[in-house]
Amino acid sequence: MANTCRNMKPLIPLLFSVLVSLYGYGQTKKIDQLFTAWTSKNPGGVVLISHKNSIVYFKTYGLENLNYQIPISKASVFNIGSVSKQFTAMGILLLEQAGKLSLDDDITLYLPDLGNPGQKITIRNLLHHTSGIRSTPEIFGLAGWRDGDAIYNEDVLRMLKQQRSLNFSPNSEFMYSNSNYVLLAHIIQVITKQEFKEWMQENVFSPLGMHNTFIQEDYKRITKKVTSSYLPVAENGFKYSENFDQTFGASNVYSTANDLLKWNMNFSHPHPDWKKVFEKMCTLDVLNSGRPNNYAFGVIVDDFFGNRRIQHTGGIAGFQALLYSYPAEDLNIIILSNFQSMQLTKIADRISQLFLPMNTIPAATALEIKTIKMDEAQQRKLEGHYWNEKQNYSRSIQFVNDTLWYIRNESSKSPLLPIGENVFQMKGVSEQITLRYDFATETLELAAGNQVPELFTKYEKRALDLEELRAYSGTFYNRELDVYYTIYLQNNQLWGHHSRFGDFEIQVLKKDVLNWSGAAISKSVRNENKQIVGLKMDINRVKNVYFEKVVRD
Repeated sequence: MANTCRNMKPLIPLLFSVLVSLYGYGQTKKIDQLFTAWTSKNPGGVVLISHKNSIVYFKTYGLENLNYQIPISKASVFNIGSVSKQFTAMGILLLEQAGKLSLDDDITLYLPDLGNPGQKITIRNLLHHTSGIRSTPEIFGLAGWRDGDAIYNEDVLRMLKQQRSLNFSPNSEFMYSNSNYVLLAHIIQVITKQEFKEWMQENVFSPLGMHNTFIQEDYKRITKKVTSSYLPVAENGFKYSENFDQTFGASNVYSTANDLLKWNMNFSHPHPDWKKVFEKMCTLDVLNSGRPNNYAFGVIVDDFFGNRRIQHTGGIAGFQALLYSYPAEDLNIIILSNFQSMQLTKIADRISQLFLPMNTIPAATALEIKTIKMDEAQQRKLEGHYWNEKQNYSRSIQFVNDTLWYIRNESSKSPLLPIGENVFQMKGVSEQITLRYDFATETLELAAGNQVPELFTKYEKRALDLEELRAYSGTFYNRELDVYYTIYLQNNQLWGHHSRFGDFEIQVLKKDVLNWSGAAISKSVRNENKQIVGLKMDINRVKNVYFEKVVRD
């Protein structure tokens, strides 16, 4: 398959040799103003924009290396983080096109040693992040790995082989998981019997003319033109950021702005040999419920004020990357940075507005709300505190000054206006948000636009007494991670302990829900006698990892 595209001609050769003046667009200064934070003495980045088959903006900002005062150039190489996923997805699609696999294959055909969750997981599930497989690096953090511990694909595979449960049933939900794309890279290696980086070079990067793009999984290797990346320290200070996440498939593709433009142009002007695979990259599946999932094949397909967009962002060890493609308008926006100093999506959205048909974001308009009469007593029945079990956060509802209020925190609240029997609409927001209360279950359903409704359950918010706090004490063990955590009470304060993390404070969010200093959430599991026999841990993209209460010698 590598030979079929090896001699393909460069895409739109004049595009990459001619820089078209922006005089006719009058947008140069407007774009320049978005990057004033990237000064000549600090880390910065590269901004490359093409429109209507021409480069209309290509500028560099800041330094590639602070110690040696080397400026960033148009040829500078950046780690593009999770933007790497679309290249792995392309590798899978090329193998499917060659008849080497089916997207609906059970992944155990290629990964027979993977832990058995008792449910079929397909290659398609991995691609669309609907597998339910727990994500790295979060799973390593829960297992006791610290910042600075190098993680390789072999570590991920070993960890996932031990897993016996999932975050959710395959294709029932979407949850972004780096583990999915690490496994896809391994599947490519199993099928091709080649190293992933070598096969990708021969079959994706080189055929597309991306001669300055490569995969690197050894952070100690010195590579020409790769920018150093930085993190902030003190006031206006910087320190080197080392990349200890050495996994490939999910990240660690290195590239230049020019190479990424060659790639991105294929979404609007694909080479004939690649047309079908680039079209398929942008196709979407639906969840079991029938709800849409806008994560396609390593890219997000969404809508920006009526303009279809194909996009992804990435961030790793100080590096940031962003790729936007608007195929209908033939607009590509590429931003690469060696310092996580700005929210690139907001900047890229503002750039998008300068070129797209709707070039201004309309001010939020007040939604017309048709209210009904509801007496104060009926509205006051909703007062109280509500817990979102899935997302692990709380909200409050209070009746104040003749109005029912939805309270996020002291400085953020919205009025709720009755529009039906126990149905309310939120006022002062730009989208339609409705809340429906069920008196029988004391639950509140919040629905915003076409998003999946969120469910809140009413609970009693109160301080726990010492006896209740002491009941949380104990040692807890998880076999899949082979890790122990201990909870103990000292001076009326709950503490946690781990052999590598040491001691840390634990805060009670509500009865049986504990916050581990912002790093994780635990939920106590009780037996029929109300005794705590275990706990379930949530840490970002890792859910319901069960720890059994044990007695240690």
